[in-house]
Parts: sequence; structure tokens; C-alpha cells
Amino acid sequence: MSGPYVVRVAEEPADREACFAVRKEVFVAEQGVPEDIEYDAHDAGAVHVLAAAEDGTPLGTGRLLHGEAAAAKNGGDPAVGSLGRLAVTRRARGL
Repeated sequence: MSGPYVVRVAEEPADREACFAVRKEVFVAEQGVPEDIEYDAHDAGAVHVLAAAEDGTPLGTGRLLHGEAAAAKNGGDPAVGSLGRLAVTRRARGL
């Protein structure tokens, strides 16, 4: 996919829902990840980022864990963030 897009922190509820919808599309529907393990307790405190087309169509997402949540993922250092749940829709991947 070519063309303009924007990337922003998903601070608004609608943006967070769009992030979760992208994850569901990519991880649950495409890759068969069980929905009950795709979403976890870390989602509530994570920083979610949304990539969207100029018209607002969600294209991708990722989440950043920090503090103790990150330490649980990175081997124990709360000063080092953990970036994960990176997903890009089929449309944005050109599929």
C-alpha cells in the first residue's frame, strides 16, 4: 500500500478499539491465535499506537509496555520498555 498515513498514540477509546480490531484481524483471524490469550492484563497499562490511512482506515498497531509490565517480558529491567503485539493488516501489507 502506498499513500499517506498517520501514526499516533491511541489515547481515545475509538483508537484503542481500532488497535484491538487490527490485532484481532491479524493474530486471531489470520494466524489462529486464541482470542483469550491475545488480549492480556498488560493491555490496560500499555501505550498503544495506531497507524491509519489518511481516510482513517486502521492499518497497523503496536503496544509498548513499561515499568514492571516490561520487566516481566524483558528479563527483569523496568527501565527497558518492551515493544510487542505489532500487527499490520493484509491491506497495508499489499496482500
